[in-house]
Amino acid sequence: MADNGTISIFKHTIQLDPLNHITQPDNNTVLITPRYNTTGRTELKIGLLLPFSQTSDQFTETIVWGGSSAIRMAINEINAAQLIPGAYITLIQKDSFPDPSVDQAAVTNAVYALVTLLQQGVIGVIGDVTSSWTALSALMTSALNLPQCSFAASAVSFSDKVQFKYFFRTIPTDVVMIDAILQFVIREGWTKVGVIYTDDPLGQQLYQRAIQQTEALNIQLVSYQSYPSTTTTPTSVAMKDSLDNLITSGARIILVAARGQAQSSLMVQAAVSGYLTPNYVWLLVQDGFIYDMADSIADYNRQPGIPRPLSIESDFNGVFYFADWLKLDGYSPYDTFINKWSNLDTNVYPYAGSTNVTTYEGLAYSCMMVMADGFQTILGTKSNHTDGLLQLAQGNLDADLLPPAFNTGYVGPEGPMRLDSNGDVMSGNYRVMNYQHGTSVVVGQSLVGNLTITSPPMFYDGSFTTPSDSPPSTALNPGITSAVSFVIMIVAAIGSLFAIAVFGVVVLYRKNDIFKAASPLFCCLELIGFIFTYISVVMMIGTPSQVTCILMPLSFNFGFLLVISNMIAKNYRIYRIFNNVFISRTVITDLQLIKSVTFMVGLDMIILVIALIVLSPRPVKVDVSLTQYYWSCRAENPHQGVFVGVMCAYWAVLLLFATFLAYKTRLAGRQYSRYSECRQMGLSIYNIFFSALVAFAVLVNAMADYYTKYYISIVTVLWATTFSLLILFLPKLQAFIQQQRELKAKKDTSEKISASQLVMAAAVATVGFGTNDPSYQKQQHFMDPSDATELLSLGEILGSDAPVFRPTMDNNKGRNHGSFVEVYEADIPARKVFRYFPFLSHWEMLHIMVFPWLGYFTYISKCAKQGQVMAYHHATIHTAALENYVLTIHGQGVYDMHIQVPDLKTLELWETRLNQRYQVDEPGSNVHGSSDS
Repeated sequence: MADNGTISIFKHTIQLDPLNHITQPDNNTVLITPRYNTTGRTELKIGLLLPFSQTSDQFTETIVWGGSSAIRMAINEINAAQLIPGAYITLIQKDSFPDPSVDQAAVTNAVYALVTLLQQGVIGVIGDVTSSWTALSALMTSALNLPQCSFAASAVSFSDKVQFKYFFRTIPTDVVMIDAILQFVIREGWTKVGVIYTDDPLGQQLYQRAIQQTEALNIQLVSYQSYPSTTTTPTSVAMKDSLDNLITSGARIILVAARGQAQSSLMVQAAVSGYLTPNYVWLLVQDGFIYDMADSIADYNRQPGIPRPLSIESDFNGVFYFADWLKLDGYSPYDTFINKWSNLDTNVYPYAGSTNVTTYEGLAYSCMMVMADGFQTILGTKSNHTDGLLQLAQGNLDADLLPPAFNTGYVGPEGPMRLDSNGDVMSGNYRVMNYQHGTSVVVGQSLVGNLTITSPPMFYDGSFTTPSDSPPSTALNPGITSAVSFVIMIVAAIGSLFAIAVFGVVVLYRKNDIFKAASPLFCCLELIGFIFTYISVVMMIGTPSQVTCILMPLSFNFGFLLVISNMIAKNYRIYRIFNNVFISRTVITDLQLIKSVTFMVGLDMIILVIALIVLSPRPVKVDVSLTQYYWSCRAENPHQGVFVGVMCAYWAVLLLFATFLAYKTRLAGRQYSRYSECRQMGLSIYNIFFSALVAFAVLVNAMADYYTKYYISIVTVLWATTFSLLILFLPKLQAFIQQQRELKAKKDTSEKISASQLVMAAAVATVGFGTNDPSYQKQQHFMDPSDATELLSLGEILGSDAPVFRPTMDNNKGRNHGSFVEVYEADIPARKVFRYFPFLSHWEMLHIMVFPWLGYFTYISKCAKQGQVMAYHHATIHTAALENYVLTIHGQGVYDMHIQVPDLKTLELWETRLNQRYQVDEPGSNVHGSSDS
């Protein structure tokens, strides 16, 4: 101690501290204890490990002495405020740089300094000033389960908790800077970014952080490329290849995740390659950009044979880099700290006493405060505070001193000290620097994770217009004026006009037999459905809007459901009638069918409207490549899959049911002229079904491109709609026109002949059909009047109670007797069914001859004129419901035969006849025939 009230520590002379005793037991150690009475309070020793005797680097010296003064100020506040109840803090400063040499002796001395510090019973360590020296001490403190805080070591390697288990820090890592850079990207309206990084641990950490944050911030990471971190020249083939690959991928906003000479060399390579132009924006994480670039540019310009020398003022205009921001004027915690800092005596606290901070004083202050807050929190969890405090002072709470224990939510002069699981601060403070015509200009600042733009950023060409984040691209959606759109609109217009014209004809001539047989109401509904389907196809042209994203599915669904549900209704009625020849009443009325159509359409539309309200689809731009994109209606909602699945399942059920009915009624039109529309509806349904299969297969194929999906969808819809429209209504129009022509010709003829001629003409017109015609009388002579040769029409079925059943049978009952064989025959509706899946078989009129005592029967199709023999072993009643009397003849293979009879009495009679061979002969039965002998 000097006579003038000063003391020399670590070769620096300071005045005595009025609040603390300062002693130096040896050249490398200084003890600082409070002057007030500490009786009854527990001493907690904190070690401060810094290169106090280092004088060769002024910046390092400023960090060391400014940081130590801030830590001493924090300890004064902690002790004065009793932040840790029942305890006070003693600071033990240890010189980690006692030897100015850089050889092995210096390392040995540093290790010795740390060991002696730990031997003095410290419960926590703060330091060191560089990442390399901090790594050595952090390894040892982690091995001894002592918490260590650093306010200057920002290397990402300290995030490895396997090696540095008890290490945490208040200085943000370079990785956190990525968050500020990406916030700037969002602020400028960019949604795409490319990353190029060095292949060292720092570069990999930065790029991995970029991947995590771009995904969280919904920024598209176009591409990422690595390059060697060590190069002997400012340019290299490896760097050029990485840059070329990045640019080829379409990246225009480029984040350089590198530092120092590796970063500046990359920028020189980018300038030489022509990538520093108005089309590109470069974002750097190095605050020493100017100094490093000057050296790299000078090295490049010295190379022989270069095209032209580079200039940092002109060639690197518009580059952005992010620098640490320590002077947070206007931020309340910082202002409070500065107020206290400026009141300190600079002779007692070196580098204090000013209204500014020079380096990391705020972070050093926060390091001590965070550690004290952590101790207080740990003690608060102990049931006995005194015992807990004693254990803490003795270093017996090592399990409680991991980095998460110090994540107390403390807010310091540099912002919230929120620590992650690795003990790293989760946010930092940065300034956005913009290099403008040779000068670094502050254009923005990020404070505690919030970015603010303070002046317009300038780009390479000197303008303030924000460049695009991607190369120029064109939309794949065909415009309204394209040739393809014209073709689509022409087809849709012709189809719609045809449907409207047919609609008018059907309405005007709805009582005509041709349209009446097809039910005019259902025809009109089908035509309306075709028109809405064409409208939906037209809405698919061009760029979709919010309106078309809603109206297009509504129009398509409504049109499709009208068509398919009406065909289902008409086919179902025919199916019910055609499957019961003996029906004597109308099975399903038009009103009932309208109700079923309304239900099928209404249910689908209700589901669709709910889906549109919940999902709210909107136009979304989808990038296909660097130069191509398309707009699509999409809904970013987790319930989208549910609604799509329900809708697809509903459509599939309707299509399958319609196909089933079309298959079941496929022969109705051939046997009954009144049902001629069945074949047309069947072809239409088959066409819609297979078109839907093709479209569905393409749409769900992840490998299909936009054009394939778009044009296949358009073509299948247009094809299915146009084919169905023509196949359903062209035959009706043709028959109607022919009918009108015949009526007109008949009318013209009747006007020219007299009444007697008219009678003669009528007689002539009926030749071959009247009862006096010889051929007709001859036919009746050889034909049993009751022998029907074809099925009755629908009108005959509904208007007659007589069964379609041949009453003439061979009544020669008995077993085979001599040359006589007992046989029963009839013209009867029947169907041959597969026993285990009988639903796809259809009814047809068959001529059956049963040989009950031989166990087989023959049947001949009235249409195909082909006969077959089928063996059977017995017959059972399949159903005896009213107007639905069906008998099952069980074949000896896997096929059975169903026959339909008019009433219950006939049903029982046929059952008895078919089962004769299994019944015992009754007394007095009349059996004819004899056995062969």
